Amino acid sequence: MQTLTLKYTSQSVAKYYFVAALALFTAQILFGITLGLQYVIGDLAFPYIPFNQARMVHTNLLIVWLLFGFMGAAYYLVPEESETELYSPKLALILFWVFLVAGALTIVGYLAVPYAKLAELTGNDLLKTMGREFLEQPL
Repeated sequence: MQTLTLKYTSQSVAKYYFVAALALFTAQILFGITLGLQYVIGDLAFPYIPFNQARMVHTNLLIVWLLFGFMGAAYYLVPEESETELYSPKLALILFWVFLVAGALTIVGYLAVPYAKLAELTGNDLLKTMGREFLEQPL
């Protein structure tokens, strides 16, 4: 079996993004299965994860894993196409951790705070969401 060697060492940053994208994709699939079962069975996980919160988490996981995948692809392809190392692989890793923590806090916030309380906590008097819970980020 042939091993893949990277042309530029800064391309290794992409590995973190791809691994996170796969983990988030797996979590999205699990929430999707939970949503499907909850839709069919009715009160499968109701006291613990209401349907609307699981739907928000499922949708946000979709957005975040796609972003991680695109960012990983960019960090892999940019050095290849420009034929030079990334300016700062350390900055790319800092961005990875900031983005991962922000995404995790958002999902934990969705699961921990009911939507009615979330709308009250944000104090959004200027721009009402009219029931669009995706417009209210918990943290």
